[in-house]
Amino acid sequence: MIEYKNLIKKFGDRTILKGLSLKVMRGEILFILGTSGTGKSVLLKNTVGLLKPDEGEIWIDGEEISGFSEEQLQKIRKKCGMVFQHPALFDSLTLFENVAFGLRKHFNYDENQIKEKVNLALSLVNLNDVEKLFPAQISYGMQKRVSLARTVALDPQILLFDEPTTGLDPVTTSAVNLLIKNLSQKLKTTSMVVSHDMHSALTVADRIVVLDQGQIVALGTPDEIKKSEVPLVKDFLLEVH
Repeated sequence: MIEYKNLIKKFGDRTILKGLSLKVMRGEILFILGTSGTGKSVLLKNTVGLLKPDEGEIWIDGEEISGFSEEQLQKIRKKCGMVFQHPALFDSLTLFENVAFGLRKHFNYDENQIKEKVNLALSLVNLNDVEKLFPAQISYGMQKRVSLARTVALDPQILLFDEPTTGLDPVTTSAVNLLIKNLSQKLKTTSMVVSHDMHSALTVADRIVVLDQGQIVALGTPDEIKKSEVPLVKDFLLEVH
């Protein structure tokens, strides 16, 4: 579904991604782990064209997109739903209007279709009877779920999560992890999750990739990662025990 070939991304004289190559299989949940500043979020932003690589190729669903114009990227962005670290909801809009926002902007649905899609998206993230509430009236964890519903409402083929459980308590973290797993299975999406939470990765991922200094130092299933001898991976695994 997604392939990165020899991806290089620099900011000034700092090289963040150093010739990274990776294939993401259709329908899998891939967790990307690493310490801060190793290029995890930069990789996601390159995927949807928010950043452009300096060298290398990005293939999405059979198309090489690294040289795409803004106009060409719109088609790719419709395939990709991005869930950011912070919910970033519109305070002045109800939760219904927050979820409907992208539907109104990108599609020509009538009001009945919008209502149907919003209600379905909210039910997928286990939120019912909240449409009339405003963001300030619900918890941070619920706001995260609304931002997920807003993304899911657009029927993306690819879901990109940037630190989805940061700032959440363990119970809400487990709930969000379960949501990612269930949504990927129900909607048959390909999911990439940037995280520094090894426990979440071992629970949810089909495969885990560990980045260090802009390069892949480990890649495998949760069982393979548990047996890794890579020092950084061992450090991450210590958090789990």
